[in-house]
This record gives sequence, C-alpha cells and structure tokens, in this order.
Amino acid sequence: MIVPEREKGVRSFRVPNILFRAILLMGGVAVFVLFILAYDYWEILRRVYENRHLSIENRQLKEQIQLFNMKINSLTDDIERIQAFEKKLRIISGIEQSDMTTPLFTPRDQEQEEEEEGLNGSAPPEVPPLSNLENFKNNAEFVNLQTLYEQKMALDLGPWARHAYTKEWNQLARRSFLLAGRYAELDYKFKILKNEVVNLEMDIHELDQFLLDRNSVLRSTPTLLPTRGWITSYYGPRISPTSKRSKMHEGIDIGARPASPIIAPADGVVTDAGKRLGLGNFIQVNHGYGIETIYAHAKTLSVHKGRTVKRGDELATVGSTGHSTGPHLHYEVRVNGTPVDPLYFILD
Repeated sequence: MIVPEREKGVRSFRVPNILFRAILLMGGVAVFVLFILAYDYWEILRRVYENRHLSIENRQLKEQIQLFNMKINSLTDDIERIQAFEKKLRIISGIEQSDMTTPLFTPRDQEQEEEEEGLNGSAPPEVPPLSNLENFKNNAEFVNLQTLYEQKMALDLGPWARHAYTKEWNQLARRSFLLAGRYAELDYKFKILKNEVVNLEMDIHELDQFLLDRNSVLRSTPTLLPTRGWITSYYGPRISPTSKRSKMHEGIDIGARPASPIIAPADGVVTDAGKRLGLGNFIQVNHGYGIETIYAHAKTLSVHKGRTVKRGDELATVGSTGHSTGPHLHYEVRVNGTPVDPLYFILD
C-alpha cells in the first residue's frame, strides 16, 4: 500500500510472494558478492604491500650478494698474495712444494676479472682456480647447488601461490629464482676459498715445521770451539804421548789456561758426567740428530747428567786430570757413534 499526499487517494497493490522472495534472495546474493569482492580487494591490497616489502628485501639481498662477491674477490687477492709469499719462502728455504696440495689461484689481469663469471672443474679439493670462470654453469656441483636453492625457494613461495595472478608476485617469484643461481655461485666460491685456505694453512704449517726443524738442526750442530786456546793435537793417527805408540786420535786437543771455561758448542742434553779411566773428569752431551760431543781431562764439572744445556752454557773448566801431560781439553765429535773431525763443524 502506498500513501501519497493528503489531497490524493490512497493506492495499494499486491506483490506476489514468489517475487518478494526472489527480491530478497537477489539482495542477499548481491550483499554476499559485494562482501566477497571487498574482502578479496582488501587481501589484494595486503598482498601488494607484502610483495612490495619482499621486493625491497629482494633488492637488498642482491646488494648483499654483490657485497659478498666483492669480499670474495678481495679474499682471493689476499690468498694469491699469501701464496706468492709462501712460494718465496719455499725457494729461500729450498723445500719443494708438497704433493698433497696444488695452488688454485693464478695471476690475472683486470680485463679477465671483468669477464669471469663462472667456474669449471670438479668438487674440492680438485677444483679449478677462480681465475678460470668460463664454464661456470656447466659445473656439476654448481648445478646441484642451484637446484637445491630453487627447490628451497619453491617451498618458501608455495603458500603464496594462490596470488600468482598478481603481476608483482610473478616478478618477485622470477627474481627469487634468479637469485638461486647467485646463491649457488656464492656458496660454490666460498667452498673453494675455504678449501684453499685449509690447503694453504697446511702448506704454511709444513713450511714452518721444516724451518723449525732446520733451526733445531742448526742449534744442535757444534759450531763453536769449546774453549779458547791453541790446538796442540789434531784429529787423526798420531804417536800417543803416554804409550809412545801410533794410535788414532779421535778428537782434538786444545791447550788452554787451567780453570778456563769449557762451553757447550750447541744445544743438547748431558748424558754422562763423572770420572773415566784415562779421561779424568769427563762429560758427554747428546745434541740430537745422532750428534754427540765428548769433553775430557776437565778440572771441575759444572753440569750433571740429565741437564739440558744451550749453546754457550758452561760445562766444565780446563784441567789435567786422567792421562794428561798438561792442562788441555780433549774434544771429540761423534756422528751416530763414529768419531769425526770436530773441525768440520767449527765455524768460529
């Protein structure tokens, strides 16, 4: 029923029940559709914001990857410099390159550095040098790493795949999969550098051990004359002053003032100290590497058995004990138990 203005009559009409229900149904459907559209629009706006945020994060990751690549190149130069220094030390010391490691880096010019984009070869430690980057994408380990990164990114992007119809999401997905190759490249280069650092550390340790051993040999070589005086009898056959017979003199005799100090000509350990028949007060020092020295006819002993001595330490004083015709030091050098001429070792 419709009520118009006062001066006009009342009009009424009937709406069929089915039409009324249809209008209500259509109104409900329209409201539901509007609600769905509004919700979906709100979701799209929210996803667009998230995609923009992820896009910014994606760009930042690219910048970080570029920074890491710069650091890797700098580290590569440092390793090359250390390798050159290690090679120089090997030449100076005369030690050959160990077979267990091979240098991975070779010098390259600036133009080559700008053109290099890949790696070839096999997995560490038999990987090619970073300066050889011509067949990077054909490397089996790189391909495996890239596949693993792509699978991981696919899993991370999976929950958002329902928004694949948006342009920004598709761009983000493409950028992410492109980053998989960059991640694989970074990971592969890092493995090579790590392997090279380990090998270089082993080489330097080997060189250091060699130099330490050589230094130890030098410290253990009796290069000093044990006492200041005059050589009165040399190494070799001679007429013994006591028996008056020809006899092998297995050392040298150094005539010196009584009580003059007798010093250790090299580092070592005193293996015997005491009296010996014919030799009087006697000292024996083991210098290692099969080298021993013997000191006889001393007046007094300054060390005892088991004492560790350094080059220049006082061992005893010059005397004339035992079978001796005057104050002197009988000095012997033995190599693996065989007497040798002490003058072969003396440098001063």
